[in-house]
Amino acid sequence: MKKLNKNSLLFVFAIFFVIAGIRGDCFEQLKGSTIDMLVGLKHGNIYSIFDLKAKIDDISNKELSYHDIMMDINSAKENLLGTRIIEKDDTTVVKADSGSLIEPIKKLSKNEIQESIERIGRLKTISEDNGANFLYCVAPRKELYQTAPENIDNYFKENHELLLSELANANIPFIDFAETINEKKTSFQTFYNTDHHWTTKTGFAVNNALLQELHNRYRFEYSKELSDLSNYNIDNYEKWFLGSKGKKVGTFFSWNGADDFELITPKFETNLTEEQPFKNKKRTGDFKETVLFMENMKKEYYKINTYVTYSGGDFRLQIIRNNLNSGGKKVLLVRDSFASVVAPFLALQTSELHVCDVRNYEYYSGDKLNIGEYIKEIKPDYVVVLYLGVSTIQESNGRYDFF
Repeated sequence: MKKLNKNSLLFVFAIFFVIAGIRGDCFEQLKGSTIDMLVGLKHGNIYSIFDLKAKIDDISNKELSYHDIMMDINSAKENLLGTRIIEKDDTTVVKADSGSLIEPIKKLSKNEIQESIERIGRLKTISEDNGANFLYCVAPRKELYQTAPENIDNYFKENHELLLSELANANIPFIDFAETINEKKTSFQTFYNTDHHWTTKTGFAVNNALLQELHNRYRFEYSKELSDLSNYNIDNYEKWFLGSKGKKVGTFFSWNGADDFELITPKFETNLTEEQPFKNKKRTGDFKETVLFMENMKKEYYKINTYVTYSGGDFRLQIIRNNLNSGGKKVLLVRDSFASVVAPFLALQTSELHVCDVRNYEYYSGDKLNIGEYIKEIKPDYVVVLYLGVSTIQESNGRYDFF
């Protein structure tokens, strides 16, 4: 009971903190219901918490303008009650033991993985037939490192290891970023707590690992100076970003709250041209003016996706030309959203970076590219595929439909 009372006081404090800006009838209703809950708790009626929840749900349904506030209040309530799993909009959000938000990962069969391996192998052959070196990047997700409740499926490790084995059996050149993205060996947070994506520092580290792998395998030349983090500004925006999973369950579903967001920008001179052919958009300028989309650097938890400050989001085709490295290499990057925080830094080490996304999303402008034909058209020096491992092969949205 002492623990319950302590948590209840924290919950009540959270409620008043969050609704402090509400005025009018909604505020009065919430205030009255909160007082009723306190009186109930004083007399040992723990179910008064559920009465307050009912009132919150009622007001949230009627007053959509208070959506953000209601979400945060409800998230504090769920945290107080020890809720670990929430189903919303066909999405399952799970609170790991660390408080980080993850999702269930189902076990994949060998046949499911081999089907994707065959398509990757075909892309490798086309790349090499057209004079390009090929590399597949295995991008682990945080479920590889997090502990979920016992009743939650988490087969990412088994799926991950099977993918690596099948890539090796098929003689496909690959790099596994699992060691790069390992908080036990890094001094920074590698994943956001409220999102499934890597942090910007992780994106920077992954880019460096990619450059080193390309150098070791294919003698790709890159600047050590441009890959040194000390040559970049790092501006930290505290509690700035609520990720896609946090948007489903509210800011306080875990006491970690919203995530900090670090903006990493070069101290040195840059000059790039960023083009989106299917949208007829083109702009030239420095790093911040071209590969960063600063309109997303707003602290609006439920309306803005701060993560896509880097690269601007998911596009069918994005071409980045480095005007200070005209003699560099041309790279084709076939990507999903995890490459958003990698592509801008990779662009600094290339002459041209062609960034293609072949997933099946209705909001994309333009028809999906046939990557094999695009390779024949642009004749890249390197073809790099960077995808989120195998956890989404079953629901791949066509990510392996290269042709």
